[in-house]
Amino acid sequence: MKIQYVCKDVPLSPAMQEAVEGKLGRFDRYFRTTDEVNCTVTLCIHQDKKSLEVSIVSTNGFTLRAKAIDADFYAALDLVVEKLDGQMRKLKTQLDRAHKKGSFVENLMMENIPAEDNLDVEIVRKKKLSLAPMDLDEALARMDALGHSFFIYLDSSTGLVNVLYEREDHGYGLIEIER
Repeated sequence: MKIQYVCKDVPLSPAMQEAVEGKLGRFDRYFRTTDEVNCTVTLCIHQDKKSLEVSIVSTNGFTLRAKAIDADFYAALDLVVEKLDGQMRKLKTQLDRAHKKGSFVENLMMENIPAEDNLDVEIVRKKKLSLAPMDLDEALARMDALGHSFFIYLDSSTGLVNVLYEREDHGYGLIEIER
């Protein structure tokens, strides 16, 4: 696993780097040696607390992402690793229940992940959308007016479906869906 560090206003000490590599090194067992696995560790200060975000991306399209905020870096690291473990367990359970033994499962070595028994998913509401062409400013205004944390719209300049969403840092993100 290749680990890349992004530090914003926080120095990365050798002890911190060693702790990250030790904790995240255990996720190597879930990937085959032929997979290229990239891990990005983002560390920054967020209101006098340390924010730690870890993204693990494999060449087979498999992605794990977790974020934790704590006054102590090592406590935040433990929280992130716990969240990543939970995501792996959930993924294993979903794949087992779907009885999919195809290429996605072949690319992961799942025998070491304990299964969770209480992951029943139920769709409680369905909605239909008719997408009207609009620009980003209008989409942002409509999202704010609705009080939603995301908004799906058809971009008038590109003709593509976009998803506008509010981030945890109170900024906005945009997902541009390609055909």
